[in-house]
Amino acid sequence: MPDRIYYSEEARRLMERRQLMGVLAAFSLGLIIGSALALLFAPQEGEKTRQIMRDTLEEGFERGRRATDDALSQLEDEIPNLRSKVEETVKRARS
Repeated sequence: MPDRIYYSEEARRLMERRQLMGVLAAFSLGLIIGSALALLFAPQEGEKTRQIMRDTLEEGFERGRRATDDALSQLEDEIPNLRSKVEETVKRARS
C-alpha cells in the first residue's frame, strides 16, 4: 500500500508477508471449495465421491496447517528483531 508509512523496512516486509499469506489462504480456500464442488457434480458413485472429497479435504487442511505453522514460525523468529529495531528507532527519535 503506497499510502502507508512504515517505521522500518522490516515492518514493511512483515506486512507484505501477512498480505501474501492472506492471499494464499484465500486462494487455497477457493481451490478446496472448487474441488469439492467438482467432486459433488462428478459422475461417480456416492461413496467413491465422498471418499475422494474426504481425501482431498484432509490433504488441503494438512497443507494449510503446514503453511500456517511455517509462517508462524517465521514470524516468531522475526518479532524479536522487529521489536528491537522499533525500540532503537524510538530511542533515536527521542534523542
